[in-house]
Amino acid sequence: MLKQVLLPSKGKYHLSIPSNNGINPPLRLLAAFQRHYVGKMPEFIVQAVGREMWVAAITDETPRFSIYAADFDRQAQFTRRSARAKQTHIRRPLPAWARYPAGVITRLCDDGLYLNGVQAVVVGAEAHGPRYDFSMGLAFATLWYEIHGAAYDEEQLIGLVEAVRRDYIGD
Repeated sequence: MLKQVLLPSKGKYHLSIPSNNGINPPLRLLAAFQRHYVGKMPEFIVQAVGREMWVAAITDETPRFSIYAADFDRQAQFTRRSARAKQTHIRRPLPAWARYPAGVITRLCDDGLYLNGVQAVVVGAEAHGPRYDFSMGLAFATLWYEIHGAAYDEEQLIGLVEAVRRDYIGD
């Protein structure tokens, strides 16, 4: 159900959007990426399945994950080790909005979809709150599978993020 389009640029650039949707990523996603990661172009742009949540990202060889939430104008940086402790790389508590992405990244890396690091920008048109946070988890799960070129479906991603909610986020 996803249409993948290879767009010309300096490097690989994948755009994955639902084929029946026909919309383009929000310009504010691309603008925020350009503003936050000056001089870099995203390698991957994905939309969370069934949600108005978008992620633009590049892979990185450093063992750090950097997520910039343009809707909040906030950034969180963590490693896999610090994410397991629900902390940033400087041992501060992870912001609430970054917990779903951190949980998804930790779980997928532990399940064999390993990446050294990622620099990402996320924007959404979801109402802020639990739905927004869950959608961020879906967006990062979609991103991980797209980066690895692994097959996935909506039910699988929702199950993964639900497991993260239950096992990582807690109540």
